[in-house]
Amino acid sequence: MLKMLLDASGGIVVTNDGNAILRELDVAHPVAKSMIELSRTQDEEVGDGTTSVIVLAGEMLHVAEAFIDKNYHPTVIYSFSFLLLLKLQFLSLASILVCSFL
Repeated sequence: MLKMLLDASGGIVVTNDGNAILRELDVAHPVAKSMIELSRTQDEEVGDGTTSVIVLAGEMLHVAEAFIDKNYHPTVIYSFSFLLLLKLQFLSLASILVCSFL
């Protein structure tokens, strides 16, 4: 779906590229700037998936918000996510195939 934007000079930009849309934003918040940088990096490295990266990062921030509301330090939040990854790896290694119809 195409989006029509007005750029800083008053010109019209029509695009469906998430990175192009984010480039046109003028933001002051540090997290918003980081999200735009994330999108730019994804576009430079892969060339696609900028919107998906922003949605994923936004969801990660949403999940971290509960920890921040409880005044947890960011290193504690990182430790929780790291432990979750370790648990998931352990479960995948410890799991057995119950039936193999495929």
